[in-house]
Amino acid sequence: MYSKVYSAALLGINMEMVAVETDVSDGLPSFEMVGLLNSEVKEARERVRSAIKNTGYLLPPKRITVNLSPADIRKEGSSFDLPIAVSILSSLGLIYHRNVSDEKIMIAGELSLSGKILPMNGVLPMVIAAREKGIRTFIVPMENAKEGAVIKDVNIYGMTTLRDVISFLNGTEYESEPYVDFSNMYKDMENIDKEQLDFADISGQEAVKRAAKIAVAGMHHMLLIGTPGSGKSMIAKRIPGILPKPNMEECMEITKIHSIAGQLKGSNIKLNRPFRAPHHSVTDKALIGGGSNPRPGEITLAHRGVLFLDELAEFKRETIDALRQPLETGEVIINRLNGSYVFPAGIMLVAATNPCKCGYYPDRNRCSCSEIQVKNYLGKISGPILDRIDICVNTPPVMVEDIGKKSSESSEDIRKEIENVRRIQEERFKGEPYRFNSQITPSKLEEYCMLSKEAKSIIDKAYKSLGLSVRVYHKMMRVARTIADLDGEVYVEAKHIAEAIGYRTEIF
Repeated sequence: MYSKVYSAALLGINMEMVAVETDVSDGLPSFEMVGLLNSEVKEARERVRSAIKNTGYLLPPKRITVNLSPADIRKEGSSFDLPIAVSILSSLGLIYHRNVSDEKIMIAGELSLSGKILPMNGVLPMVIAAREKGIRTFIVPMENAKEGAVIKDVNIYGMTTLRDVISFLNGTEYESEPYVDFSNMYKDMENIDKEQLDFADISGQEAVKRAAKIAVAGMHHMLLIGTPGSGKSMIAKRIPGILPKPNMEECMEITKIHSIAGQLKGSNIKLNRPFRAPHHSVTDKALIGGGSNPRPGEITLAHRGVLFLDELAEFKRETIDALRQPLETGEVIINRLNGSYVFPAGIMLVAATNPCKCGYYPDRNRCSCSEIQVKNYLGKISGPILDRIDICVNTPPVMVEDIGKKSSESSEDIRKEIENVRRIQEERFKGEPYRFNSQITPSKLEEYCMLSKEAKSIIDKAYKSLGLSVRVYHKMMRVARTIADLDGEVYVEAKHIAEAIGYRTEIF
């Protein structure tokens, strides 16, 4: 007997419907699975066999063939266990065939040998994609039910065991997971914001905090250079507290990415902007994403938030250079034989580094590094990467008189100022494909970054005397535009350009 059950395969950050077909016929006893499967899916054969047996059913000595279609899409992961088991039981007549062959039902979940249904990754994007194709009923692991319940007009049935699924499909009534009102959760976001670290705790470093405010206001990439203990990491870790709240669309986008990566950790929605801080030993694939069936890397997990690279010069050079294209385009493109995968990478990069291996250059009373050692250490950060940094600022040692002194501005005060600048940008870029000053295209710079005559003269002189690239020239204009917005100015004046140039002269 033949049966078919619908599930989904994860392709990058998208989902593709998969039909799990089973044919049970006479012949030599066997259990074959086909359909371009990786080892995890092939291992489902033993998990499914044991789960069915421990649920109280025995597989007859028949020829069982399971096909996961379409066959040209590679299937990975353990989420096909449950649909395979249901398809087999339907072919054996133990589940009413008409209840599982309906294209309005989608099934996914991993099975333990005892028949318990274990949680899986990617339930939210699966529900979103399947709903667009007209599917309204989903059978998923109980632990993932709330995750899918944030989508309207669908029925999410969280199941604990294979026996529960059999009973449900044979007519036993179960209550679907109640819809989670995302808008109410969004209104309660204030309680989460209070958990953020506060800029008011930072002693001194007013110039660095000013640079951080500018960087966040225009979503500019930022590099902090300074001696150990000068507050580089402390400032970077407080940047999430001054980022404007994500809107509901952004929250859903962030949650979808973290669902695919299996990093929701029991919560059903992400209400904060991500802050990712990978160790300097991270590989380029872990940072950018990859694999035979590519998965998102740290840069995608930081989408709509901050990617913090502490000790930047300690990263492998090829790992840092892998950021070139994503920083420029805001996305990661990974090509494989079976197609191209596009991952979003709309991040604010914040990096920190010591000026040398020992960390104390140019203080020759404490630094013993030679000029060549300093050059080699900082040489790990290539010119093309530095070209993509908008703001570079030195973090000097904290003065003794500043120790313990509270800052006059709290994170909440700074965030309100930044939110006002973001509203200015939102109004300015209506109808454009971008939202921040850092994203203004070269063809639109003259329109949106209107320079006074004196400001134009200053930036032109800086371009010649500092030997800058055209990219850096444009970046200075964008940073100056953000500084002018903070000052409430329509035109970019000489003082704004001068400050923007100052953030480039710090770059070694």
